[in-house]
Amino acid sequence: MMLDGEGRPRFIWRTSEVTIKPLSPVDDSFAWDEGEGDRTREWWLDAHRRYFARQTSREGFDFHDEILTVFERFEAVWPLDVADMITGPKSDR
Repeated sequence: MMLDGEGRPRFIWRTSEVTIKPLSPVDDSFAWDEGEGDRTREWWLDAHRRYFARQTSREGFDFHDEILTVFERFEAVWPLDVADMITGPKSDR
């Protein structure tokens, strides 16, 4: 469940897949599904390399493309209008 700044529930998701692997082998479909930038693998890698480089620098260690990364796929389940928009209508509701 994701809460807003006042602690109210705003979104519930269901994790459908978790993979831990190095950053660099991210595939085109994962980059597309995340929906950021132009949705290409190249854009995704560039943006995430920059972000992770800043974070690792703050934590005092070096970033590299083989750093283990958690890749998560999920589907929205509530609110229903958001879930329908992201995942399509559900027949089992």
